[in-house]
Amino acid sequence: MIQKVVFTDIDGTLIDLISGKYGESDKLIYTLRENNVPIVLCSAKTFAEQNKIRDDLGLMDPFIVENGGAIIIPKNYFDFQFDIEQNRIKEEQGYIIIELGESTREIRTKLAEIKKKLKIEFKGVADVSIEELSRLATMPIDYAKRMSEREYGETILQIKKSDIPTFTTSIEKMGIKVIHGGRFFDVTMGTDKGKAVSILINLFRRKYRNQIKFFGIGDSANDASMLKLMDVPMVVQKPDSSWSELEIKNVIRLKGIGPEGWKSAFDKIMEMN
Repeated sequence: MIQKVVFTDIDGTLIDLISGKYGESDKLIYTLRENNVPIVLCSAKTFAEQNKIRDDLGLMDPFIVENGGAIIIPKNYFDFQFDIEQNRIKEEQGYIIIELGESTREIRTKLAEIKKKLKIEFKGVADVSIEELSRLATMPIDYAKRMSEREYGETILQIKKSDIPTFTTSIEKMGIKVIHGGRFFDVTMGTDKGKAVSILINLFRRKYRNQIKFFGIGDSANDASMLKLMDVPMVVQKPDSSWSELEIKNVIRLKGIGPEGWKSAFDKIMEMN
């Protein structure tokens, strides 16, 4: 029998982009868990943010944080030694953590250099209090605190629209990647959703002896590197009811925005063998 594994984005896919609500997706996750289908969260969200969602949904599977900044694997989830060709692996809080991205401290240092050199005003998470972050991101204080616990990048909250092209060009020359999200944008170094997903795919293949089918669910261009690696890549509709233009031949465009689209993805997962 073929083992199914699901990789999913969070904001605008599993949960509503604006309200942060699950819709029916929390019940659907429960059904997948009952059918022994691993569900891998793969998102820009931090370790703390994703752990809260995993607790809400009862998930015990590996997850990918901060756009591929790190892969978090519950200890003993895989019953073999890792032979990944890099040495940034550590054990913490009952997890094996494979780090791919550079540290938030290094990125914030480079951002300070850009601000001084170009005299462009912008605010990242590190520049505001938890209370101001809560207001800017329109989320409760405890959610804002979890969002602030970044380890592999920085989120830019405020910048003049006219300054974005200069900011982006300058920062990319320093080897920093700019990743545009639904409301804000992230800046990272070394992170790569695709690389993180590829590592986990190989680990799952070893666990299930290659008898496996991978399903991916996303909503934006930021999910493309993940979806390209899937056997069944799927994309939900954006708030304006359009679909992101992705250069993926076999991508399935699902009807439904956010969690409604996720329900359509669930139906596909359950019906495919």
